Amino acid sequence: MTSFINDTQTAAGMNITKEDLFFRPDNRPDHSSYFQRFSASCAHAMSMIARRKRLAVAALIAFLPVLVPLALAFFSTSQFAESGNNVFVRLAEDLHINVFTPLLALFFAGMLIAEDIEMRTMIYILTRPMPRSAWVLGRFCAYIFVASLILISSAVLTFAASCVHSNLSLMSAGDIKLLLHYCGVMVLGLFAYGAFSVFLGAFTRRPIVFGVILFYGWQHLATLIPGLVDFFTIKKYTTAMLPLLATQRHNPVIETVLGNIQREVFLVGMPKALAALVFITVVSLLLTIYATYRREYASDRAAGG
Repeated sequence: MTSFINDTQTAAGMNITKEDLFFRPDNRPDHSSYFQRFSASCAHAMSMIARRKRLAVAALIAFLPVLVPLALAFFSTSQFAESGNNVFVRLAEDLHINVFTPLLALFFAGMLIAEDIEMRTMIYILTRPMPRSAWVLGRFCAYIFVASLILISSAVLTFAASCVHSNLSLMSAGDIKLLLHYCGVMVLGLFAYGAFSVFLGAFTRRPIVFGVILFYGWQHLATLIPGLVDFFTIKKYTTAMLPLLATQRHNPVIETVLGNIQREVFLVGMPKALAALVFITVVSLLLTIYATYRREYASDRAAGG
């Protein structure tokens, strides 16, 4: 037998060893690396997002603030002209960070997994020889890239449009630093809101509905309730990351039948706010990866469960 099978044998132009002729547990086919699987998941998710109509709708909505400074410059007289700094700061905080950031998270991240569950293709995806973490993180990375590109482009164009007013310039280092600060907060918000939206998509049947209730209903209500309730919102920590001297932020005033009550605000420093956003992102992604291993999809148990 040993004389028949040499250490290396050539058959059909290929080198075959003795180990290739016998099945052994460690003699498995050579699969691609983890990074290659992660990249494949990311590329596939980006191609799917690019083909969806929601991409054009989200981009159209996100770029609407660009028209606001131009409209103010056209309709306002010089006597009552707005300050470019105030216009940009209000748009960046009230629209880009508090409205568009969670909206883009729901538009894209909320459907990364929920779409496959709804179409009953989840079980077929999970049977592929790919680590669940690489699949989830690849899709999440695609969402971050697309959403950040849309939101940052809108913020930059809004900043440029606000420069038609006074007190804001493209040539000022301080103003550019302000723009970069807001862009950084937007990206951090996309991470936290997006990770939580992916979590909702993996554990609930209606992630958009729950996301709207939590992001636009609960977070607004939590800012009005006295106490520490607002610590259980993402908005609390994105607000803490905003530039301190961009605008004057007073304690919120609650309007009641008996009069206005000033609500006490418990401040959070930037380091703690950053740590909280990172914690929300990591925990939400870990729970999502756990769901792909343990949760049942389309009446069938996911592979690996």
